[in-house]
Amino acid sequence: MLKRIRAVVVAMAMGAGALALVTPSASASAGKLAAPDVSSVAVSSSPVVVESKDGKAVTFSYLVDGATTGGFTLKRPDGSTLDVEAKKVDEVGGKQKWQGTRTFGRSDAPGTWNVTAKATSVVGTGKAGKDFQVRQVWESDLAGFGASPEPVGKGDTLTLQGRLLLNGTDGWKPYKGQKVYIAFRAEGAAGYDRVAYDYTDWKGRFSAGVKADRTGWWRAEYDGSPVAHKATSDSDQVDVRRQTTGSRITGFHVNPDPADQGDRLSARGRLELDTSHGWDGYRGQKVDLLFKPDGSRSWRVVGHDWTDRGGRFSIGAGAERSGWFRADFDGAQGVKGTSSRSVHVTVNEPEPPADTRIIKFNAYPEPVKYGKYVKNRGTLQIWDGDHWVAYDHVKVALYFKRAGHSTWEYVKTVSTNGSGRFWTQVKAWNSGYWKIRFKGNGEATASSSKSDYVRVKK
Repeated sequence: MLKRIRAVVVAMAMGAGALALVTPSASASAGKLAAPDVSSVAVSSSPVVVESKDGKAVTFSYLVDGATTGGFTLKRPDGSTLDVEAKKVDEVGGKQKWQGTRTFGRSDAPGTWNVTAKATSVVGTGKAGKDFQVRQVWESDLAGFGASPEPVGKGDTLTLQGRLLLNGTDGWKPYKGQKVYIAFRAEGAAGYDRVAYDYTDWKGRFSAGVKADRTGWWRAEYDGSPVAHKATSDSDQVDVRRQTTGSRITGFHVNPDPADQGDRLSARGRLELDTSHGWDGYRGQKVDLLFKPDGSRSWRVVGHDWTDRGGRFSIGAGAERSGWFRADFDGAQGVKGTSSRSVHVTVNEPEPPADTRIIKFNAYPEPVKYGKYVKNRGTLQIWDGDHWVAYDHVKVALYFKRAGHSTWEYVKTVSTNGSGRFWTQVKAWNSGYWKIRFKGNGEATASSSKSDYVRVKK
């Protein structure tokens, strides 16, 4: 009987011990099954400002440990959602950095959006969110601006009026309740001064009366709003007293046409004065070169020149984009101003750089003995329109980050061979991570390989 009682006690003790052993194990196992910890969710740039039909490219990113897949879910102001793919792009402070990109366009509603970053491992999914703002900024235009009467007597009232329009989702519409300035540049002055203002009515109209004091140029200026770009009207010259002599610009042309983006353009012509014996060259006068890009309604000054003794001028300007050029003469004492005909120049934009990638990167052997060589190899490829091809005879750089450190250190540079492959070796003194970077050039974007850890044995 005593033996049976002891056996039962031992069995109970063993059972309790088994339960005691299971509990910590289960607790440890539960700790290992925690979902990935998502942190440092970022939106670049924020707020998102869409200023044209080309849209705004926005990059989303976050940091995480131990994720195998990732993504982003964007929530619109109306509650609907869309998904953005995420890819692991780098390591920051020992954590994986995941990143995704989306271009916001005119169809994206303004207001408060939310991005939820998601990272999934074999044991679960971690999430973290962040709000950001989306703004839509539209083109505005000061249409039909004019001054009257013209000419005007000195001291009389000059009326300046026009309309402010906004090119929103429904096309060009009147823009009411906006402050529009009236600016004046006297003959011989360097710039415009604002002298009056008015607020637009429900039809976008504005009007201001000013005292006519000097001959010069008038224009309307709008400083924009959170949803509208700035705008400047065409200038309107007003003579305070009647002018008797006319002027004109002849032979105006711009070369080369077409031009490549970045080329230097040359605008030439001749300013002539109406004299009693015909049209003569008008020397010593300032002629401005104005430019209006395709799709715009506003002109801006891009250069000027002073006429020679034959009235000829030559003005240089950079070829930035396709558009219209004209030459303007503001007038002088006793002479009316004039404008040339408008000339269109087509500017060819360069092809965007192609994407690159580094594949099959490997740092070996692993482990490696202290002082022996660690070798690095891989292949650099460039996108050829529809497939990846070898990117040969370009330089790539080898970088190293010591274990426990956060800074990548440059090691050396090596060139790819005819097959896009690279190979190099350096002596190993410390355990750490290796990777290859291609910094990009005029025809190709930058890229970086994955990092590869090599342990050094002493």
